[in-house]
Amino acid sequence: MREIVLYIAATLDGFIADENGGIDFLKPFEDTGEDYGYTELMSSLQAVVMGSRTYEQVLGFDMPWMYPGLTTYVCTQRQLPTDADPGIRLWHGSVTELMEELPHGRTWLIGGGQLIDSFNAAGLVDRLQLAIIPVFLGRGIKLLSVPPAQQKLILQSVKNFPSGLVMLDYRLQKTT
Repeated sequence: MREIVLYIAATLDGFIADENGGIDFLKPFEDTGEDYGYTELMSSLQAVVMGSRTYEQVLGFDMPWMYPGLTTYVCTQRQLPTDADPGIRLWHGSVTELMEELPHGRTWLIGGGQLIDSFNAAGLVDRLQLAIIPVFLGRGIKLLSVPPAQQKLILQSVKNFPSGLVMLDYRLQKTT
């Protein structure tokens, strides 16, 4: 069985990045000593999926490849470098076709916004692990820029952190 997990941070006003795709608003929450469930998530994964702009942003970090040992699918229509890791695959097809290629088990849908919208519109997100960042940006890239069809989310857990961040874990109820 495949499970798509959207593990992501959003501001209180629903933005996952600023207008330029920047995530500087997350910096005050990175040095708190908390990993907000990241280690547990990473140890449960078989693959990751991201859009091309998110991929380029990750390549721009001054560090080794962040997802060694995991197959990384980059959804894009462009030709991009893949030499950062042998597990990087460029995906030019639809997200529904990609589902057939993903390994069984958990896959992390990292972002960005357009890719999240595509997976959500196709009903492919199984779990939402949402870190609510206690910041207002006012504008930027929304978590969901395309209004989704009505969905029922079933709360699995809530965890509060001293930094003010709240981690929500939802299972998305599938309609048949």
